[in-house]
This record gives sequence, structure tokens and C-alpha cells, in this order.
Amino acid sequence: MTHRQQDSVTRYLYDASKIVFATAVVSNLVALERFSMVVFLIGVMGSAGCFHWAYWLEGERG
Repeated sequence: MTHRQQDSVTRYLYDASKIVFATAVVSNLVALERFSMVVFLIGVMGSAGCFHWAYWLEGERG
């Protein structure tokens, strides 16, 4: 993977982390009458996974 491709993937994963967090976690907390622990946990794990992968890719360049 070239430096430019790695940079693009890293930025994409950081953005994906934010989007997953916003849709699965925050929206689930706002809808208190329909709170789903499964959706909440999947959102937290998905967001953390994307963030960790991006952080790892970023560290590979340094």
C-alpha cells in the first residue's frame, strides 16, 4: 500500500468510526423508550474497532 493510499484509508476509518458512533450509539441513547443494549454494544465495538484500525495504520507510517 502506498503512503497516499494508507493516508486515505486511515482518514476513511476515522470518519467511519465517527459515523458508526453517531448512528448506533448516540441515536440509541436519544431514543430512550426504544433503547437496545445490543445495538449500543455493537456500535461501541464497531466504532472502537474502526478507530483502533486507523490508529494502527497511522502508527505504521511513523
